[in-house]
Amino acid sequence: MNRQTTKLDQHELQQTNAQQLNTQHQAVLEFASAEEVLRHDAAHTPVPPAVAERLQKSIEGEPKPALCWWQRLFGPS
Repeated sequence: MNRQTTKLDQHELQQTNAQQLNTQHQAVLEFASAEEVLRHDAAHTPVPPAVAERLQKSIEGEPKPALCWWQRLFGPS
């Protein structure tokens, strides 16, 4: 039983070390504007499924955009 405990402790230690290395390898990011920060955050933050579903339902309820004059004349492609 002592050997199993030692293996678990070593495994936990390895995981902790790996997490610390990942933290150390993350570069400090500098942004020129707030918009860049928001774009970076949006690209790296997953949207929760409930929010994505509500957004999709909301988009489906929006009216379709009117066709451009040339699409009305020549028909949609």
